Amino acid sequence: MKEITIKKIENKENYFIAYFKNPVLQASYSVCFPDTVCGAVALNDFFQMLKVKYKDDNFEFNITDKTMKLKNEYLLNQLGR
Repeated sequence: MKEITIKKIENKENYFIAYFKNPVLQASYSVCFPDTVCGAVALNDFFQMLKVKYKDDNFEFNITDKTMKLKNEYLLNQLGR
């Protein structure tokens, strides 16, 4: 079972990041989305993208209370624009 983790973004009101780590490629795939209907659509699109790539695998969502701290101020400021 593959896992998609969802964390709240620290210092960014109502924004979340969902990510999937691929240990073989040593890479992470992610989507940043707001807590809105459009954000739910973006999260679903991310999930569908992963299902196409990994069609023989099942995914589980892990919603955690931990927050994601973005250290890059420029990146943080670009969210939600």
